[in-house]
Amino acid sequence: MDLLSKSIIAAAFIVALIFAGYYVIGHVSFSRQVTEQQAVSLVMHDLQNSYPNALINITNVTPSEYPGSWHLLASIIFNSTSPCPSYYIYSFDYPKYGFVSRMENTYTSGCEVLGSSGGGNAIGSYPAAITVSYEHRNYTVLGPFIEKYGFANVTAHATYYRFIDIPGWSCAISDCNNVWVVNYTAAGPPQHSVEIFLSQVNGSVLAQLPSNST
Repeated sequence: MDLLSKSIIAAAFIVALIFAGYYVIGHVSFSRQVTEQQAVSLVMHDLQNSYPNALINITNVTPSEYPGSWHLLASIIFNSTSPCPSYYIYSFDYPKYGFVSRMENTYTSGCEVLGSSGGGNAIGSYPAAITVSYEHRNYTVLGPFIEKYGFANVTAHATYYRFIDIPGWSCAISDCNNVWVVNYTAAGPPQHSVEIFLSQVNGSVLAQLPSNST
């Protein structure tokens, strides 16, 4: 066998070894087990880097339909304490698709409640409660309040109560069960605030407390 033939055979052998090495490394890397805690930590880290100003939570983790992966649901809330928060749900199948996400639901967008979280149905989250009460701003004291102090100067918070005594209401007549209380505060001093009481069942305004100073 001449030198040229030996060189070709040697080169082919080396190329075959290289491809075999890449295959083995890739196969071992892909098949490496990732624990639930690792998947949550890695996805959270990526989301926090991608959306540094958002409020992010992993709300559910289950084994993925893809072997060796986890199916994660993440809630992402932008402007969480503004009168107009945005609330989204994303899903991941990690590590099968890495950090590529799919939007499962958009609950609030453009100061409107979308999907099943509002629009006449039960309010299941505080961003939706804030957005619903903001939608009613033309029919409550909230509109003049925000106009007076400025949208950027008002912060919002919502708290859910299974039962609450609504000031000025008789709960023997009015249903005070399953209520969201949404508080809007303008920076002081002194501070000024408005409280809106919403039905968790259908989003209707049950009561409102006018602006007060603290």
